[in-house]
Amino acid sequence: MNPVPKPYTYRSKEYMEFIRTKPCLVCGHPNTVPHHEPLGRGGKGIKAPDSQTVPMCTGCHIYRHQMGASFWEYNNIDPKMEIIKILTEFLNEKGDLK
Repeated sequence: MNPVPKPYTYRSKEYMEFIRTKPCLVCGHPNTVPHHEPLGRGGKGIKAPDSQTVPMCTGCHIYRHQMGASFWEYNNIDPKMEIIKILTEFLNEKGDLK
C-alpha cells in the first residue's frame, strides 16, 4: 500500500527576505517578520505557503495569533488583497510580470 504523498508547499527564501523589507501591514513599523496567513484550509501544524505571507511587526504578529481571524476585520484589512499586492510588487521587481 502506497502512502498518500504530502502536498508540496511553496517556500522561497528570496520572497521571505523581500517580506522583511516591508513595513508592518497593520501599524507601519519598519521591523517586521513574515506572517503566514492560510487563505484556504489550514490546520494545526500546517504552515501556509510562503506565497501567503504578509509583513507584520512582532507586536501585531503576536496580537494576530491571540485574536484569531477576527484580527483582520477589527483592523479593516483584507489579507487576500494585501497578499496579492505584495506578490505583484515582488514579481514586478524581479521582472517576472513584464
